[in-house]
Amino acid sequence: MEATIESETRNKIRYLNFIIIQFARGFKMLIPEAFRYLNEYGGIDFLYEHYDYEHTQSEHNTCMTLLRVCRKNGGWL
Repeated sequence: MEATIESETRNKIRYLNFIIIQFARGFKMLIPEAFRYLNEYGGIDFLYEHYDYEHTQSEHNTCMTLLRVCRKNGGWL
């Protein structure tokens, strides 16, 4: 039996990947480093939870929101 991923889930995954890459570029980090940072300090959970709103915002605004979320949770950037 072949597993299928729902369209909404697929869109969320693509969006999270895109934002992680933009975050890495914006803060001059390697992509794996950006993922670890966002994962450790709540950015990934925030993106997933607030996808419906955040995906309508510019990538710059979303990255700045992630910066604030991560700092609130102990992030060092």
